[in-house]
Amino acid sequence: MKNLVKTEITVKTEILSSEDGNRTYSIKKEITGITGSHAYFILLYPTRTQENCYVEDSTNNHLLNHLAELGLNSYTVINLFAQVTQSRLSLAGLTVDEENMNYIKETVFSSLTDDSKVVIAWGNSQQNSPVICQSKQRILELWESEQPSRPLYQLTVDGMKNDNIGVHPLFLGIRHSQSYWKLVEYPRKKILKELLERMKPKKNEKETKSKATEKNSAKGKKDNSK
Repeated sequence: MKNLVKTEITVKTEILSSEDGNRTYSIKKEITGITGSHAYFILLYPTRTQENCYVEDSTNNHLLNHLAELGLNSYTVINLFAQVTQSRLSLAGLTVDEENMNYIKETVFSSLTDDSKVVIAWGNSQQNSPVICQSKQRILELWESEQPSRPLYQLTVDGMKNDNIGVHPLFLGIRHSQSYWKLVEYPRKKILKELLERMKPKKNEKETKSKATEKNSAKGKKDNSK
């Protein structure tokens, strides 16, 4: 047989997790044999630990399939929450993951190299949850504090609706697997403003709290007068 060409591509996986495997802070994929830069993708929560880091999930498969057209040869997935979850994220008792926020600030945002990008890709799942909104707000505020002059990015394809902001790789993989994926600037100031407005107490809530306070105060005075 003539004119055969042998090509070798290696996908290196690196995972940073807690010793007990309950928390995963980052998963990095690096592909040798193609040229490109690096990107951090911020998603919701991890599903991989050091025990199953060799198993590819749908998110990583979609990213790997479109890596070259995104101009990347490596990427790192970080999340709003570091707690490993094998099913849908439970909101019961969930609070902002302060430890993970500090990790992102110190390890990613504060030490970002010139050839690395940060991509918001947490999608719109559970977007009405206060703790999810608070966590997104914290990320955007940390970015404004650490990298105010640099843009954030998001995934898109030609023809996508403008309201699909911070789209998750799974959404693109299902709806646009055959399309050409691109990175465009994420409207961080607009989204941060919307999150801040959303987190403000509504007028009715303020009135209810005010009435409750007045009622308790009046009751306290009445009790003291006995």
